[in-house]
Amino acid sequence: MIKVLITLPNSIAGTLIMNGFKQGFKSNGCFVMAKDLRELTVEDIQRFKPDIIIGYDYGFLFCDNEELKSYIIKNQNKYKLVHYFADEPKGKYACVNKPELYENFKCLNVLSFMWDRDFVKDLPNCSFLPLAVNAKAYRLVEFDENSPVYEISFVGRPLGERRQKILAALIKKFGSKVNIFSYEKHFLQSLDDMKEKQFLSDKELDIYKSSYRGFLTTEQELAQVYANSLVNINITLQGISGLNYRVFEVLASRGFLLTDDMADVERNFIVSKELETYKDVYDLLDKTAFYLKNIDIAQKIATIGYSDVYKRHSYTARARTILEKIKEQSLN
Repeated sequence: MIKVLITLPNSIAGTLIMNGFKQGFKSNGCFVMAKDLRELTVEDIQRFKPDIIIGYDYGFLFCDNEELKSYIIKNQNKYKLVHYFADEPKGKYACVNKPELYENFKCLNVLSFMWDRDFVKDLPNCSFLPLAVNAKAYRLVEFDENSPVYEISFVGRPLGERRQKILAALIKKFGSKVNIFSYEKHFLQSLDDMKEKQFLSDKELDIYKSSYRGFLTTEQELAQVYANSLVNINITLQGISGLNYRVFEVLASRGFLLTDDMADVERNFIVSKELETYKDVYDLLDKTAFYLKNIDIAQKIATIGYSDVYKRHSYTARARTILEKIKEQSLN
């Protein structure tokens, strides 16, 4: 039986993704141990004797435990190091103010997988592997019929000029119908940004301030919001063509998704049948208004989208791809 050690990052989104891989490798018959990098020790690795160690983005290179970091590097030929990137490898979210990680990482004997095909060339021995979702984690939820129904929802960092301009446009057109879920500190930062950049008037800033609904941490909390939102807005923060995790988790929750028109959308889904896309802010506003008036159409799209995600975009399939790639390389 193949032993897989999954190292969990200090990141909510990264942990959700790596826990998805945990389920995926288990479904492929592997013996899996998942451990927070802040708690992992050399003794854990020595006892478990993994065949594969999997990290998120730069993984163990972020570890403050120098003994652990040195041990993994020194013994990297005893197991297969695998890293899954859901952030741009040279970007601030992957490097987190440590640009040297990129060069350090390229010196390792690592098999990498990239969520966006346009960044595969940035790393050696790297392959494209889109994100996925453990749909059962989002559907095995007892939905409360008394849960609030949100007309328009956005989940994520309300940071960066593009996101803020789009959110400002939504506030201007739909006002109190907009609901934002994020870290409080990120929302407060966005409030300051909106004011400084004059994206919203004082009156509109008050409406924006009242749109904040708190932070969601678990699949259950996310699913409750996605499933009970008439329109879920996705504004991609990173990447050129790839789909972020929100695309998959909204559909897995049977939520209706309106996402930006990334190239990989049409490679994986049927637009206007399984989800909907927008090309610019004007298109977004028009389609949001349309689906708010045609809830039955949106719900039908959400149901079909859920069926497709459940069948074709599982972590079981993604983990199988990784195992096959490792086997292929070991035979060469």
